[in-house]
Amino acid sequence: PAKLTETRGTGVILCECHGRLERDLLDDIRAFLQSQQPGLPVVTTDDLCRPRALSGLLREHSFEAVVVGACSQVGTRLGFWEEPDAAAVSPFCVRTVDLLRETESRCSPAHLNDRMKLLLWAQVKRQTGFSGVPEEALKPEFTRPQGEISRRNLFQMLLPRYRVIPYIQPDKCAGSARCRVCRDSCPCGAITTEGNVALIDRLECEGCGGCVAACPRQAITFPTFSLDQLEGEMEALLLAGAEWLKPRLIGICCQTCLSSVNKSDTDPFSRAPNVLPMQVPCLAMVSPRLMLRAFDLGAQGLALVHNRQVCRLGLWCDRWRGRIQFVQQLLETWGIEPGRVRDFDGGVAGPELSRYAHDIALLSPLSIGPSQPTPLTTHLSLPSLVSSLTNRLAASSGHVISAGSVPFGRLELDRSQCTGCGLCALDCPTAALRIASNADSIRLLFEHQSCVGCGQCVKACPEECLRLENVLDLDRLKGPAENLLEDGMVMCTECGAAVAPRAMIDSLRSKLDAGGAPWSQLEVCPACRSKSVFGSNAILVGA
Repeated sequence: PAKLTETRGTGVILCECHGRLERDLLDDIRAFLQSQQPGLPVVTTDDLCRPRALSGLLREHSFEAVVVGACSQVGTRLGFWEEPDAAAVSPFCVRTVDLLRETESRCSPAHLNDRMKLLLWAQVKRQTGFSGVPEEALKPEFTRPQGEISRRNLFQMLLPRYRVIPYIQPDKCAGSARCRVCRDSCPCGAITTEGNVALIDRLECEGCGGCVAACPRQAITFPTFSLDQLEGEMEALLLAGAEWLKPRLIGICCQTCLSSVNKSDTDPFSRAPNVLPMQVPCLAMVSPRLMLRAFDLGAQGLALVHNRQVCRLGLWCDRWRGRIQFVQQLLETWGIEPGRVRDFDGGVAGPELSRYAHDIALLSPLSIGPSQPTPLTTHLSLPSLVSSLTNRLAASSGHVISAGSVPFGRLELDRSQCTGCGLCALDCPTAALRIASNADSIRLLFEHQSCVGCGQCVKACPEECLRLENVLDLDRLKGPAENLLEDGMVMCTECGAAVAPRAMIDSLRSKLDAGGAPWSQLEVCPACRSKSVFGSNAILVGA
C-alpha cells in the first residue's frame, strides 16, 4: 500500500491500435494537449495491449501518473493484476479513454476529433488533482472463480485486489457526538463510531460516495473522486474559448451502472457527441453544488445517467432524485429552464439522450457570466455558489426553494418555551446555531447559510421549542445572523457572578413553586452555594 500513495509527474500515452487510430489524428491530439499544458509528455505507440507493454513505457518515461488513449482492452486489463510484479505504478494512477470506441460513435469527423481532445484533456486535468491513496482508503477484495481455473488464475485469486473507498479526515470531522450526518446518509450502514470518532468500515463500505456529498464539513475524501479531481475534469470538458460541440452538455454517469456497456450501439453517449461523459462511483455522490458548478462553468445542460437494472444501490435513488428536484426549482427561480437538468436510465438512454441534446440546442444559450476561479484547496461552498449565481443572473428577490431534498434549513423558535440552555448550539455540526454571551446577557444566533437542515438541534432541544423547515430562503442566504433569542443573565445575589439565563431560572422557579419547594438558592452561583453549605474553605469540584 505504501507504493500507492505517491504521484508527481503526469504523462499521456496514445496507442495506434494497429492502425485503427490514424497517426495524423493522434498527432493532432498531441499538439492540442501540449498547447493546453506546455511540456506535457505525450507518447505515441502501438499494440499497447501486449503483455508488459504499458509497464515498460511507464518505466521508460518515468511516469508516475498517466492518461492512456487506446482501446477498451487496455482499460479493463492494464496488466496490473495479471502481472503484479511488473506494475510500474499503481492502477489508481492510470486513467483511460477508449478512443477506439469513440471512433465508432455516430458523429462527424470534426466533432469526433474535438470530443477526443476534450475527453483526454479532462483526464489530464483530473490527474492534476490526484494526490494518492492512503492505506485507510483501500478495501481488499478477492476474485471469485468462474468456470475452469488454471494454475495461473488460481495463483492470481490468492492475491487481493484493492478497491478505493472514501475515508474520514479526523482533523476536519466535527466528531460523532456532535454530527451524525454521514452516518445517517450511508445506505450500507458502513459508518461506525469509536468514542467521539467516526470511522468507515472498509468491509461494509460499497464506495458509493454518498457520505462525501452529505458531509457538511468536507471531512470525507474519496481519493480517486476528490473534489479537486471532479472540478478539474469538469472545467476541462467545458474548456472556455473552444468553439466545439455546441451546446456543450455534461453527462454525469454512474460507473457501476455503466460498467457493462462495451459496445458503441449500447453506449448512451454515442448518439449525442456534445454530451460529454464524466463518471462518478454512484449518482449518490452528485451533490447540488456539483450540479450547479456545471452551469457556473458554462454547461448548457446536465444529464445524470444510471442503469436501474444493474445498480447495486437502486433503493437509494430517491436521495439523488430529490437533489435534482431542488436544483430544477432553483434554476426555474433564476429564469432558467428546469429541463436543462434531467436523469436518464442508461439501459434505454441512447435515443432519449440524443433527443435531450437536440431539445437543449433549441433553447436560447445560457449566459451566466464568468465563473469565479477555483484554485486547488479553495472551493466555493454551496451557499457562496448559489449567491454568486443569483447575483450574476440578477434574479428577483423573495424566492423560497422547497422542492426535493433541500440541503438548507430554516429555524423557528418558540421563545415562550426556550430556556436558553444552548444544547441545540452544542449539537449543531456547522455552527449555524451559536451562543453569544457577555457578562449580563445571552443571545442564540442562527445563520441560514450555514444550516444543512440535519435536524440535530431539534432532537437536542429538551423543551421541544424548535421547528425546522427544509427550505432555502434566497433573501436570507447572505444576510446577518438572526437573533432567535435574547435574554438577560441572572446574577448571583452573593458575589454578582452570572448564574444562568433569566428564562431558565424562571422555568425552574415555576416548577419548584408547583411542587412547593423553596427556590431561594436558584439565584446563587454554585461557588457561593458550596461555601454556604460547607464553609469558606470548601473547594468546588470542577472549578
